[in-house]
Amino acid sequence: RSVEGFLETLNDYYSKNLSREVMKGLKENALACKHTGGWAPLGYRVGADKRLEINPDESPYVKFIFRSIAEGWTYSEIIEELNKMGAKTRTGKEFGKNSIYSILRNEKYTGVYMFNQSTSKDIRGKRNSHTKKDAADIIRIEGGVPAIIDKELLEAVKVVLDKRRPLDRTKPF
Repeated sequence: RSVEGFLETLNDYYSKNLSREVMKGLKENALACKHTGGWAPLGYRVGADKRLEINPDESPYVKFIFRSIAEGWTYSEIIEELNKMGAKTRTGKEFGKNSIYSILRNEKYTGVYMFNQSTSKDIRGKRNSHTKKDAADIIRIEGGVPAIIDKELLEAVKVVLDKRRPLDRTKPF
């Protein structure tokens, strides 16, 4: 029985140590503005040096989405136009309101590298990417990725979206 307890303790230590080492490697890559896995955001691709670079085939769609919102277009109008253009999301699907929403709220498009924003999985093992960590835990590097849009356009989009937001919503942009 004591051997089993010892092995469980050893396995627990190994697992926690491996987790720390993986996170340490991810943070080192993030500090070097390298892509740390998953899908690159629409408009970008991962270069040979593991840094994000502008994808010239997709970046016009990103610019179109931001400019259209700034001009007062609705999500439905943008989606309809993107579908006419033959544009697809990163996963190869047609655009929907959620895909437009996530693009409009991604500061990476202004050249800001972000890492460690979303909270960990909850007790059910579900991840909520809309729940953010404390600012002290987030790695945020201005100029860490090439910008597809400028900050002025992002601010113009925020103004439009804030005007559309129902009055009872208390969530910030």
